[in-house]
Amino acid sequence: MKLQSPYLSDQTAIITGAGNGIGRALAFEVAAEGAKVFLIDTDQQKLADTLAELQAKGHSANGAVIDLALTGSAQQVMDQARAAFGSIHMVVHSASPPRRESDTWRTVTSEIWDAMYHVNVKSGFELARLAGQHMIAEGIAGRMVYLTSLHAHTPRNLPHYATSKAAMLMLVKEMAKAWARHGIRINALTPGAIAAGGFKPAGDLALKIPMQRLGSAQDVAAMGLTLLIDRFSGYVTGTELVVDGGLSVFNWFDPVE
Repeated sequence: MKLQSPYLSDQTAIITGAGNGIGRALAFEVAAEGAKVFLIDTDQQKLADTLAELQAKGHSANGAVIDLALTGSAQQVMDQARAAFGSIHMVVHSASPPRRESDTWRTVTSEIWDAMYHVNVKSGFELARLAGQHMIAEGIAGRMVYLTSLHAHTPRNLPHYATSKAAMLMLVKEMAKAWARHGIRINALTPGAIAAGGFKPAGDLALKIPMQRLGSAQDVAAMGLTLLIDRFSGYVTGTELVVDGGLSVFNWFDPVE
């Protein structure tokens, strides 16, 4: 069988949180396979730098500074992406507010809680719904990948973060069930301890990982790309792909505050 290359030619992907970290790495992976990419971030400079680098490599890239913590932002994303590129074939939701280790149950404010849920869950759902409606109307066998966390399963002393990621995982399952008959696939991509996006591990975390190293943004992005290519994952939907070097199978306990 002759392999298709690139795999995503003549397709368009929306990628949120694409200014740095895993979102940025995914933008380069998807673009390298021939897709046009529409990137979203709240950091204007990082977004501009990413777009400039993609364009310098000859990729078709556009984007906008949009804060998914604001009401109506998902509609804004879809409207601007469609204005730039027309049909949308893929959505990667990587955006999430910064996690501050000080935001435990004792100190997290209602504003921080609401922003986390708005970006991860509410805007995540609205973006998925809008994209799904568009794909169904145009007969597109679309694909979506939502970035969750190991802490969707394991408490982290950051209740707003962990519970919002757990909600995202169920959202993926709900939408996968609803859309499978339309040929639309959606899956969760779950990173472990990844040295990207400002994450700074404490202590000897790398030694607790069976593979004895932190992951990279590229480790996660490569698996995200796999979930977007029908050649490799055409019969996969509603599932969770964990990229953690084996961390989730290590039996360890954090002290309780």
